[in-house]
Formats: sequence, C-alpha cells, structure tokens
Amino acid sequence: MIEKAQGYYNLIGWVATFLILFGYYLNANKHPECWTVWIAGNLLMGFYCHKKEAYPASTMSFVIVIMNLYGWANWT
Repeated sequence: MIEKAQGYYNLIGWVATFLILFGYYLNANKHPECWTVWIAGNLLMGFYCHKKEAYPASTMSFVIVIMNLYGWANWT
C-alpha cells in the first residue's frame, strides 16, 4: 500500500514538471493560458515537494504561485 502511494506521489511530481515546462512553452509563444498552466503545475509541485519533505522547494513553488497570479493579473 505504501509503495502504491509513493507511485502516486511520483506521478504528481512528473505531471507538475510537465505542466511547468509546458507553461514555459506557452509563455514563449505568447499564449495567456501559460499562467493557469503554471499555477496548476506549481501548486502540484509545492504539494509534491512538501510530501517529500523538501520544504525549501515547496516554499519556492508556493511563492511562485503568487508570482504567477501577479503575472496573470498584469499580463492579461
């Protein structure tokens, strides 16, 4: 059971990574959807890092969500 939960946490980490990278792609191509993709990715990454007890990375991800919200409000 514990191994299965670890597999789900790892999947969350990979999905978060994909969303963050995809957000960069969207931003580079000037798509305003990049902000919502980044917000989702950084929230998932923050959750993932918190569960892995990587608290500095978790804190950074949650702070970046605030920056994403600021960017979204000022860019769109």
